[in-house]
Amino acid sequence: MKVKGWLYLFGITLVVHLVAIATDSTLVRFITKPLLLAFLMAYFIAANKQSPLLRNWVLLGLFFSWLGDIFLMNEGDKFFLAGLSSFLIAHILYIIFFLRVRKQVSPAKPWNIIVLVALSLYVGIFYFFLAKGLNESMKVPVFVYALTIATMLACSLHAFGRDWNKTALYCGLGAALFVLSDSVLAINQFLTPFKGAGLAIMASYALAQYFIATGTTQWLTTGHKP
Repeated sequence: MKVKGWLYLFGITLVVHLVAIATDSTLVRFITKPLLLAFLMAYFIAANKQSPLLRNWVLLGLFFSWLGDIFLMNEGDKFFLAGLSSFLIAHILYIIFFLRVRKQVSPAKPWNIIVLVALSLYVGIFYFFLAKGLNESMKVPVFVYALTIATMLACSLHAFGRDWNKTALYCGLGAALFVLSDSVLAINQFLTPFKGAGLAIMASYALAQYFIATGTTQWLTTGHKP
């Protein structure tokens, strides 16, 4: 199959999955959800034959995200914590990739204090309200996760140099959508469940992974140019 064929399969599966959520088709959801990241990983492997040391950080991030999807398909605190842990590892792997890219960019983009302060405030304020809906055993893991995903977003915004080209835009957008998806999930899970949450969570999550995978591919296949 051609490289872009995997992306077409990813896109078709996403549409079917979102329709299944909207129509409350549990069986179709359980079939399509694991396929989303499987097709995206297949695309990423097919598109990136070079730079295995850099590539594998992202590939492993996609893999642990896939594991997280599998765990979160089941109900219960144990499965939720397993999913949270899997996504935590995925974000750490993405962070390592972005930091390694930043070391290769010359001159490196300086850390933007305003961005860092804004993300810190977001984590602090969001967690302040979210903590009201958490039991004691969940408070520390959720806080650590929130801090980690905010760090991932910060690293994505500072990885690719001063110019906002396609690579930087895709990775920054992907990381931001990841934060959005997890924020909506947390609100729906722990504070106030609301109609349409499932669609919003999965649409933003799938697009987040798509933009990260295609953005990093752009970097890896263009001679590591920012």
